[in-house]
Amino acid sequence: MTGWMFPGQGSQRPGMAAGLGACGELFEVAGRLLDADLARLCTVVPDAGPKGGSFPADLLQPALYVTCTGASRALSERGLCPDAVVGHSLGEYAALTAAGALAFEDGLRLVARRGRAMLAAARRNPGGMAAVIGLPAAEVERVCEGIPQVWAANLNAPMQTVISGADEALSLAAAACKEAGAKRVVRLEVPIAGHCPMMEPAAIEVEALLAEIPLSEPACPFYSGVDGEAHTDPEEIKGLLVTAMTSPVRFFETLGSMQAAGIASLVEVGPARVLCGLTRHSLPEMPTASVGSDAEADTFALAELGAERVAEHEQINDKPVQPRVPVDD
Repeated sequence: MTGWMFPGQGSQRPGMAAGLGACGELFEVAGRLLDADLARLCTVVPDAGPKGGSFPADLLQPALYVTCTGASRALSERGLCPDAVVGHSLGEYAALTAAGALAFEDGLRLVARRGRAMLAAARRNPGGMAAVIGLPAAEVERVCEGIPQVWAANLNAPMQTVISGADEALSLAAAACKEAGAKRVVRLEVPIAGHCPMMEPAAIEVEALLAEIPLSEPACPFYSGVDGEAHTDPEEIKGLLVTAMTSPVRFFETLGSMQAAGIASLVEVGPARVLCGLTRHSLPEMPTASVGSDAEADTFALAELGAERVAEHEQINDKPVQPRVPVDD
């Protein structure tokens, strides 16, 4: 069985949807709903333009959502479907759309509101995030428990954890992690303290909008980063999406649950190869592949192989994984 993984913030880059023809209609819908030219943001590569993290802050989440949904549609149009889906924070919305649980338009409204709400919460409660490399996740959590106003936010891999909190507390936690044996602690270029209690105002806004939006039972299990477990009940999933705003993303634990349930290969659906890299650090024996990150032709090439040949594809077309850190948010 093959699971589809959907990335979140940290995977964006200029031109990330340039080769995805399946995004065309989605960009038109986004233009009407958001009054924004996402097509230009996602398909034009500037000669000396911004880096991937320099998308307009209020449009970054919709841009990633549209790109990932376009990539999954390219696969679906070739007859492929996932046996399970998982998303890294923001990626959960694209995962639910791919599983048929969330209509694209509703998902777009959600991620747009989510992005604006998180920025507003950050203005109210300033802070940031930092990646801790080379220290076990449990040790990072222990450090954070002893310092007020800082939390473990993204448990990305056994030895890669992102912490989140108020600026002074974040500095104290960074120093404590280094003293505990971390190889590196890197402050991330994000304007918010995501996945911690400081996002409570944003969670309240998302919950209010979710109450108005229908969610269907997904066609395959949806794995939540909140508890690492599979879910199919729509109301339960809504609650998890809200909880996720203020709770850590337990990504590598979730991958372990998927493997235990019989998922034998994982496909990252969206730009870059960040989640493939995390999977290799978490489950070295798990075959992975990435689609939709460069051109539609690459997506179709994987589709032609069939899900059962993901491992063979990866061996033939292996590309180096960039050392990006998914933070979303």
